[in-house]
Amino acid sequence: MPKLSVVIPTLNEEENPYFIKILESLSGHEEIEVIVSDGGSMDNTSHFCSRFNIKYLSNKTTSRAERINIGIRESSSEMILLQHPRSLISKEGLEYLHQHMTDLSWGGFLHSFDLEHPILKFTSWYSNHIRGGLSGILYLDHCIFLKKSMAISIGELPFVDIFEDTILSHQLLKKFGKPKILPHKVTTSAVRFKTNGIFRQSIMNQYLKIKFHLDANHRQMNKLYEQNTSLNSKYDNE
Repeated sequence: MPKLSVVIPTLNEEENPYFIKILESLSGHEEIEVIVSDGGSMDNTSHFCSRFNIKYLSNKTTSRAERINIGIRESSSEMILLQHPRSLISKEGLEYLHQHMTDLSWGGFLHSFDLEHPILKFTSWYSNHIRGGLSGILYLDHCIFLKKSMAISIGELPFVDIFEDTILSHQLLKKFGKPKILPHKVTTSAVRFKTNGIFRQSIMNQYLKIKFHLDANHRQMNKLYEQNTSLNSKYDNE
């Protein structure tokens, strides 16, 4: 039985340069089970996956939360890593997690972007030291890890289209305490900032956080978030 199950929630990753790098970084490890939980990709995502010894699950859903639920359900290891499809964990970070799994319960890695900009540096600093370190809330691009027994204990994520990582963190924080942030970086694509503009995307992110705390409709929030990108969800014209 593998010691670590890596769950990657995907959607149309053919043009995502991080995806193939992630699969390559995880290949060749007999003690790692890789599960791609796909949301019904219409491109060559499944073809890329067929080149590797991984478990590919296709379910047409706009909800990344549901893809995560499916992946966790299908996992066979006690430790689960929720791998963001546009975030690359350093080789040292992956090795550290693998070597220290018995001492860890839940947490993530130090966040960084692949684009140099003062606002993005501040965003990563805030994510690591304030939102993550003090508040105990990790987003999926920290590449969250947790024990499967903990996932079972808190139950499956609600069927939402956005902020499922915040909901997961709140549930784990309430029941098991603060996360452990490992001393290794994960590099995340700044594609949304590049596409929409750094200032515009930064303001959008804060606006959506406020909407989330006001219990706004998750589908409408995600439609706004996915404008011009359709990275996590793709909506037909409604």
